[in-house]
Amino acid sequence: MPGLWTRTIGELTLSYVPDAAVAMIPTRVYPRSTEDDWETPHTTPGGHLAMGCGALLVERGRTRLLIDAGHGRISGEEIAHFQDSFHHVRSLPEALAGLGVDPAGLDTVAFTHLHDDHSGWARPDAAEGGRSLFPHARWVLGEGEPAVLAGHGERAVTVSDGEEIADGVWAWSLPGHTAGHTAWILDSGDGREIVAFGDAMHSPVQVEHPDWEVVLDADRAAAERSRRRLVEYLARDGVFGFGVHFADQQLGTVDGSGQWRPWRTGP
Repeated sequence: MPGLWTRTIGELTLSYVPDAAVAMIPTRVYPRSTEDDWETPHTTPGGHLAMGCGALLVERGRTRLLIDAGHGRISGEEIAHFQDSFHHVRSLPEALAGLGVDPAGLDTVAFTHLHDDHSGWARPDAAEGGRSLFPHARWVLGEGEPAVLAGHGERAVTVSDGEEIADGVWAWSLPGHTAGHTAWILDSGDGREIVAFGDAMHSPVQVEHPDWEVVLDADRAAAERSRRRLVEYLARDGVFGFGVHFADQQLGTVDGSGQWRPWRTGP
């Protein structure tokens, strides 16, 4: 499972802010796969698929933007049928403090979508007073996502495909996992791009198998179309991807053979 890491790409400083970890049962997450498909390095010795949960802190100069908001205060005692176990590896508030970031000082949190493991600390029950861990932040999300965030009506801003929400940060609509699922394209300022693609893919295996839907995809045909667009885009020169659930292979590219090539972010 990934720990906190920081990388500088051009004008951007990217930090993964860990919050939780889940051990998945591969054939239940990917119903089209079989046990034989999982004799790969993507699984643990116990045969589970490791997935991290957290957020991405994006810094450019004095501007700070958080993408997604972790798992929040979910206990993990009631795990879904496709999970083997769940635990907090480090709370997101603690991880932000380690980066010197006061959540109350963040003015923007952009969401790929609003499933619990991406919106946890932005929900009303995340902190006392119902304002979430980020009491002053505006919420930025794609059209079609449900109203589940703290102060959603007064704080949420919905954006369209291609809309710029901050200097060098654009929305890219990749629907299917949810109706409003949105990736965020980050311009590094030196000719490179980073795509924070949320749950458009959950594991590097989907780079090679974009036809494998995830059990939670709302519109499986649309999700596959989005995955194929994403893989094609990540194969371009100078384009990196950030897959929040990609265990210890979160930052990487698609190489010439059509496989995920991770940029190692830890020892």
